[in-house]
Amino acid sequence: MQASTTSDFRAALAPYLSRSTPVAVALFLANIAVYLAAVAGAVALGPWPARLAGAVIAGSAISSLFVIGHDAAHGAYAEGRLINSIIGRIAFLPALHNYSLWQVQHNRLHHRLVNIKGFNSWSPLSKAEYDGLPPWRRWVQRLYRGPLGFAPYYLIERWWRDKFFPRRHVEAVQHTVFWADFALLAAYVVGFVALLALIGGALPQSSATAAVAWGFVVPFLVWNLLMGATTYMQHTHQRAPWFAGTAEWRRLAGQEEVAVHVVVPRWYGAISHHIMDHPAHHVHPKIPLYRLAAAQRRLNELLGERAIVEPFTPGYLFATLGRCKLYDYREHRWLDFAGRPTSECTLPYRMRRAAVPAAFTEARAAG
Repeated sequence: MQASTTSDFRAALAPYLSRSTPVAVALFLANIAVYLAAVAGAVALGPWPARLAGAVIAGSAISSLFVIGHDAAHGAYAEGRLINSIIGRIAFLPALHNYSLWQVQHNRLHHRLVNIKGFNSWSPLSKAEYDGLPPWRRWVQRLYRGPLGFAPYYLIERWWRDKFFPRRHVEAVQHTVFWADFALLAAYVVGFVALLALIGGALPQSSATAAVAWGFVVPFLVWNLLMGATTYMQHTHQRAPWFAGTAEWRRLAGQEEVAVHVVVPRWYGAISHHIMDHPAHHVHPKIPLYRLAAAQRRLNELLGERAIVEPFTPGYLFATLGRCKLYDYREHRWLDFAGRPTSECTLPYRMRRAAVPAAFTEARAAG
């Protein structure tokens, strides 16, 4: 089979769509057990290094549970809409994510309008947009696009703005379910924090404040760090194109060429439920996470040199952070904050040829 379009690739990955409810439930329960055990360690263990270790593991477990919820929100995790919605809502609780809001922001916007400015996490600013910001906002952009920016970016720009409680810009027709899911999150927060405080106050080597800090606050911050870094690497790369509007994206982009396959160690792939095998997920969001690695290997075979594949190393991550600050949406190149190009044209060759008529028309109109 000679695959060339997203539809071709989607058809080629169809054999990986089968779901198993027993596997899904077992994996879900195992992840909950790890999370609760890690929280217990963070709260009950005496020395602070042991508590920190428990909190970090708990934050990682939140990330793993979230990936399960993400799959369930796509209807890809288990067999049946009801069980997916139940598992998804429970899995989203530690991450404090509103299940129905996520379905709108992620399924309807991100997947349908991927790598379009303003619709996705880590949408890069143009040089003109960056220069037009007040100094404090330029400082914030520099923070976000640096090694310390993953957690604050996701916490402020994504979770707080779009993933926790409904705002006015969300469709009014669904406000009831949005607020119902927010009420579920609020009840979880109040109940969980109260339980931690009660346990911490009863332990001889702890306190209510310490228990809430180590069992709730620190794991939540660790989760935001992991989520911010994950979403950054999935769509930020010197070869990953971004688009200023929907018309250009629909004309030029394919789902298989706007996401990055970051190759991580097997152990991390296992505990993260293969979340970095991301291009295959974009080609076919209904592939369950326990079949995603095999699907990604097949997609890489079909794409050949078109695949954006990058083995993870700290050097790669820091190089990307240094290179991908702003984006030239006209020339399709990454820039630094001074406006200097730091990459070649991000459009694959076949896209560049398709972009010529539009660029020529714009130039002729301007001249």
